[in-house]
Amino acid sequence: MGLTRTYPIDTALQLEDGAAAITSTQVNANADGAAYLDLGDSLVHGAVVISTSDVDCASNDESYKIELQGGADTSFSAATNAILATLHLGPEETTGAVPGDTTGDSPDAAVYYVPFCNDFGGTTHRYVRLKVTIAGTSPTITYTAHLTQQRTMG
Repeated sequence: MGLTRTYPIDTALQLEDGAAAITSTQVNANADGAAYLDLGDSLVHGAVVISTSDVDCASNDESYKIELQGGADTSFSAATNAILATLHLGPEETTGAVPGDTTGDSPDAAVYYVPFCNDFGGTTHRYVRLKVTIAGTSPTITYTAHLTQQRTMG
């Protein structure tokens, strides 16, 4: 019997709604339009669930780096900022897939479950935000993203 993964969705924990294609580097706004989510003072073990519907790999030089950033305060200054989780997408030429692997490009439609913990280096990062860094000739990506508790059911 295989494992079944479940991804409970709480719209209050949404980081990207997928309403429009993203074509340049940006910090995503949450469901309330704010640039971050407040996780409170507690230690949080969870995952970022990223569901793509379009990942352009046509020029073979596009790259998409989606980061969950943690901050001890809402400024996300370099002194208090940490990268809690990262997902790299794009064509095999930029993601480092095995040469000749015909499945090396990131698929248009896929779901990625990226675990995170908001404790990094002994600091609990109360605030989190999602940043996507995009490069290439004509990059475009469409996705939704939300935080969820880690849960695997057999």
